[in-house]
Amino acid sequence: MKSRIFIVLSALLLLIILVIAKLPAKHVVYRVNFPTGIGLYEVSGTIWQGSAASALVHGQTLNNVTWDISVWALLTGTISAEVHTNQRTNTHVNGTVAYALFSKILSVHEINATLPAEVIFAQAALPVPVIGAGQIGIKLSDASFDVSQPVPICEHLNGSGSWQNAGVLVSTGMVDLGTFNAQLRCIDSVYNIEVREPNKLGLSFIATGNNPQQLRINGRFKLPPELPEEMQRVAEFLGQPDAQGYTPLKW
Repeated sequence: MKSRIFIVLSALLLLIILVIAKLPAKHVVYRVNFPTGIGLYEVSGTIWQGSAASALVHGQTLNNVTWDISVWALLTGTISAEVHTNQRTNTHVNGTVAYALFSKILSVHEINATLPAEVIFAQAALPVPVIGAGQIGIKLSDASFDVSQPVPICEHLNGSGSWQNAGVLVSTGMVDLGTFNAQLRCIDSVYNIEVREPNKLGLSFIATGNNPQQLRINGRFKLPPELPEEMQRVAEFLGQPDAQGYTPLKW
């Protein structure tokens, strides 16, 4: 009798798994109440292996998004997925994302993301308005965040960032600034971004804070004389240079 019950329950469980495995992703995704500013469009495939023609993430569009969810990870209460987007566009993300349903910890592994520099500068709280050009690249070897709060709490972060083909717009046109590199980490739940020389602005700083959109900056810069006069005037507005020619940068 017990063996028959076990066989019936096993058959029912297998049937449920098969139904879920073949369930079209669009029937589920379009019923999900996503947070404001996030959405998936023209969804196809299944929940486990699906795709979307585009995804909207806080004003940024990702094209040709695909995902592959691990069934085995789900059995441990974790949604783990390989996410890929079209790398030929200005904005794309690729890597592994995992979300623990019970602890509400979001983890990422080997993430590579690229987005236009003007998007970052438009959202950054800078002391003077800046229109930037180029691409911001972010590489995260591994990171984890507690997303149970409105502002994610950084538990671990190991990565780097770069501003490639950097440029700023002045009245005479776009000024080429080359490349800037940064180290990304968190210390005691505080985000930490460090930029060091050499670069064309003689810029080095450390940005820290609990909210990545509201960081405190402490650093310095030294503009070379060949940069446009308009940029030199902005530098004077920010402060006076020291004996070595460096101007403090704090806000």
